[in-house]
Amino acid sequence: MLSYGLERYYLGCHASDFSSGVLRRVPFFDVIVTDPPYGIREASLRVNKDIKNSQYSLSEQFLELLNFAAATLVLGGRLVYWIPVIRDLYTPASLPLHPALTLKYNCQQVLTKKSARRLLVMIKTRECSAEDASFVQGDNTSHNQYREVYFSKT
Repeated sequence: MLSYGLERYYLGCHASDFSSGVLRRVPFFDVIVTDPPYGIREASLRVNKDIKNSQYSLSEQFLELLNFAAATLVLGGRLVYWIPVIRDLYTPASLPLHPALTLKYNCQQVLTKKSARRLLVMIKTRECSAEDASFVQGDNTSHNQYREVYFSKT
């Protein structure tokens, strides 16, 4: 960033668990760029001050990411994120969607014979209503199986 003279545009970085709700759900981000944990090194956990840490499925994590982005991106803002996929089970219908976000780009990076990750770019095309929620059109169980398939020997 310094070598390109862009430091004056850098405002900062924020790291948190989407389930913690530390940020107000109002549009203020121009872009959200993230590479969420896939649960490879250890299973993902939801941090909750009221109850003990609980399992946080990969599917839940991405659905919450889209809900968060739809609520906090300004109109025309972009969500850029990686999502892991099992290559044999991947279909575009297994990707999470949100009524306020439109998928612009979907690019694959092959990681192994069995796995890949896809870089997804979504644009906020309309304001979010109270009834809007993220969803998956097809089968999203492959996201929850990613860790098991990644470590399987076959």
